[in-house]
Amino acid sequence: MTLPANNVRRASSADGAIVLHLGRGTMFRLNPIGSKILDLLEQGVSPARVAEQLSEQFDVPIEVVQNDLRHFMQSLQIHGVIDSLAENR
Repeated sequence: MTLPANNVRRASSADGAIVLHLGRGTMFRLNPIGSKILDLLEQGVSPARVAEQLSEQFDVPIEVVQNDLRHFMQSLQIHGVIDSLAENR
């Protein structure tokens, strides 16, 4: 998975993040957990490990986190923030 650095800009705060896709002219907001997920993915943490960390941190069953993470990442792909989900399957 890669993040298209030339097309995406992000500003983060304690409240989450704002993501702007320059090529599409679209902007959307991430809550703090969404921003944390994007940070971890940018650092090269695998989606499987991201799910494990969130499951442990928030005491949520791993299956629930994996499903939510999969949907979130699909949304990121639709919005052009990430350009490949091949590594996430």
